[in-house]
Amino acid sequence: TPSPVQPPAAPTAPGLEVLVRLHPYMLAGSFSNNGWLQELPQPLTAVTWDNVIGLGPQTAQQVRVGTGDLVRVGPSVEGPVWVDPAHAENVVSLTLGYGRVRAGRVGNDVGYNAYPLLGQSSAAVTPTGRHRELATTQLHHGMEDRHPVRYGTPSHPPAVEGDPAQSLYAGYDYSGYKWGMVIDLSTCIGCNACTIACQAENNIPIVGRDQVLKHREMHWIRVDTYWEDSAVLFQPVPCQQCENAPCELVCPVEATVHSSEGLNDMTYNRCVGTRYCSNNCPYKVRRFNFLQYSPLDEPIEELHFNPEVTVRPRGVMEKCTYCVQRIAAGRARAETEDRLIRPNEVRTACQDACPTGSIVFGNLNDPEAEVSRLQGQPHQYSLLAELNTRPRTTYLSRMRADEV
Repeated sequence: TPSPVQPPAAPTAPGLEVLVRLHPYMLAGSFSNNGWLQELPQPLTAVTWDNVIGLGPQTAQQVRVGTGDLVRVGPSVEGPVWVDPAHAENVVSLTLGYGRVRAGRVGNDVGYNAYPLLGQSSAAVTPTGRHRELATTQLHHGMEDRHPVRYGTPSHPPAVEGDPAQSLYAGYDYSGYKWGMVIDLSTCIGCNACTIACQAENNIPIVGRDQVLKHREMHWIRVDTYWEDSAVLFQPVPCQQCENAPCELVCPVEATVHSSEGLNDMTYNRCVGTRYCSNNCPYKVRRFNFLQYSPLDEPIEELHFNPEVTVRPRGVMEKCTYCVQRIAAGRARAETEDRLIRPNEVRTACQDACPTGSIVFGNLNDPEAEVSRLQGQPHQYSLLAELNTRPRTTYLSRMRADEV
């Protein structure tokens, strides 16, 4: 009898160099039971609640796998692939800190355990034929000729827009404070320290892997990663505090309004959850409480919340307001001393946490404030300026040295 036809063998990349490293948040596993860090998008990938196996594009093509496909590295380690455009070829990278079974309620059975490969110099990579949907907060990493991140060199400066277009709405004369922010993309390293600082400051809940898969993450500031010309570019995106704010025009109950100091405020107890504002926001920085993410069933639950910030219930829209609670505290302190708020006296949580000083906040009406000087730089620009929303948050283009 003829022998049965054997299925083709699964493609295998034998002998790839193995790189095992600490996870940027979990380290070797010390923080794997921390829900804030589990849901914090990882640098470069924006993946949450998982560790991935990194492959270069050509190596992934050789193994015939794509992002999210499960592979086996060596005899026993299985995990989802992440195809990284800048990943070295013929190398497979894995991260420690996951795959624990006795970490705690949050960290148990999350991700794969890379410890069996620790100290191993090479291993074969074999596809398993299965796929795992990754809970990532960024679906694509190409700018697609839109260039939200602008970059250039001294000899080839980035293009910046001219004067803003005319508006149907009359401008407002800010006689007191006029708050604004500048983010320098040349110094941003994509560490997400701003995101986690904002979460701690503003009582932002975690939602879990299943809700992130539905794109219901709650972070008020995200750090987008883009690949362009073989370079990686980072861009933190909080609420832009638009002068011509599209969200304010469509709210039927005036829950989102403009303050006398230029903030796009949120009045939580007015919000009825229409989500019109989120639909009308071109920057997609507004977050909606789909579920009761922050239960207060026990008094001890309240101890980890910042008492200066309201805890929002289900059905309420929320977003960045430049840490308005810090502004209010600074204003009260200045008024008792019969003076104005001094430059750098009020700092936002993201500004305090940024290790490279990329985020600068202050009063644009104060010519001595650093934010005023930066907003006058020639390589300063507004995100989606063509929409004429006139954001109060602006960016300094990413500047690189000329190639020799």
